[in-house]
Amino acid sequence: MMPIRDENPSGITPVVTYALIAINVLVFFWQLIYGLEKSVYEYGFIPYLVQVDMGGSFYRFLTSMFLHGGFTHIFGNMLYLYIFGDNVEAAFGRVGYSIFYIASGFAASIAHMLFNIGSRIPAVGASGAISGVLGAYLVLYPNANIVTLVLYPYGFAATYKIRSVYYLGFWFIYQLIPALLGEITGVAYWAHIGGFVLGVLVALPLRSKLRRRRRRVMPVPWYWRYEVYV
Repeated sequence: MMPIRDENPSGITPVVTYALIAINVLVFFWQLIYGLEKSVYEYGFIPYLVQVDMGGSFYRFLTSMFLHGGFTHIFGNMLYLYIFGDNVEAAFGRVGYSIFYIASGFAASIAHMLFNIGSRIPAVGASGAISGVLGAYLVLYPNANIVTLVLYPYGFAATYKIRSVYYLGFWFIYQLIPALLGEITGVAYWAHIGGFVLGVLVALPLRSKLRRRRRRVMPVPWYWRYEVYV
């Protein structure tokens, strides 16, 4: 399943989300020039190095979340950030969203390190930070429709509208099961889980605040039919 878009207008121009996408893309092009593997080992998050020399390797918490391992990797991450980021940015505000995004990336790296102690394999990608965005989106907009592309055998495809509570809930379970089973697939499942959990926890108090804000909105005419995803 691949998300195409959500039916949940944010009402803002998501400047921070667009900036994050641009930075990630620019850094990826730099990686291609500098050397993909070289950049991953020099700036990726390596649990062993952070554990033995936190002060000298602390920068890896930040740099790793802007690196990617290939075109498919960055495309998938930026697609999710583009679809889900604008609404979370609208809810948090630009400054709050920026801080939240970075904090989610840090939480993802910490979770990855805790479950991969001594690992010398570098972890890179924005997916940990974006997982925080997904967790916040699930809490704030559980009933928003996610237009999803489903591919079937023999080249058939169809699109469906799936409530975000189901789509993102399934996404989280899809990360949790292989993580608990200890599967080695090259995917940093615990990083995704760590970022997602932080997103949920941070968004929970904001959800009630947004609900109170919506109650103060002036009523609209009876003939104006609309949907509010809460």
